[in-house]
Amino acid sequence: MDQKIEKTIKALQNHGFAAEYAADRAGAKARLLELIPTGATVGVPGSRTVRETGIVEALKSRGEQVFDHWTAPPSDSLAVRKSQLACDVLLVSTNALTEAGELVNRDGIGNRVAAMVFGPRQVIVVAGRNKIVADLPAAEARIRQIAAPRRAKELNLQTPCVKAGECQDCNHAQRICRATVILLRRPSLTPIRVMVVGEDLGN
Repeated sequence: MDQKIEKTIKALQNHGFAAEYAADRAGAKARLLELIPTGATVGVPGSRTVRETGIVEALKSRGEQVFDHWTAPPSDSLAVRKSQLACDVLLVSTNALTEAGELVNRDGIGNRVAAMVFGPRQVIVVAGRNKIVADLPAAEARIRQIAAPRRAKELNLQTPCVKAGECQDCNHAQRICRATVILLRRPSLTPIRVMVVGEDLGN
């Protein structure tokens, strides 16, 4: 664990989050399987980071009920998103994690950021080392220059950021940057654990 990760974990703990380190995605998956009780309902909003650990397939193989709108039929997508709001465990990532222990997230629909703040019995945030930034301005820059344009490109959208490579603060109908939530401290009624992984994951 390098000094930047160690500093970030300590800051998260000082802000009321449970925080821990996993050396790589395999270690993260193994630890998540320990943390998630058998029989728990698990919500997985849009998160490439979480899926890159292999935990979603592992949970389904274990027989858990996973609310995953990426694999649900389009007709069920809204219902699955709503189920994520009241699941036992929400597995999610973050767009940026500051060294001061703040989590910054931007959404197009809002189900991901809403569920992170209130609803699930337990929230587990998985963040690769590439998500760590110095401060809130750096978090904003990371979202505008990296996270949002890459995600829009993955979705084959026609937003200006796909062509420009960074946010153009557009009013395009397909815009995915519509709601921003900054967790300065752990929300009072929501247990949140942040797992920082010692390799790059997600956008």
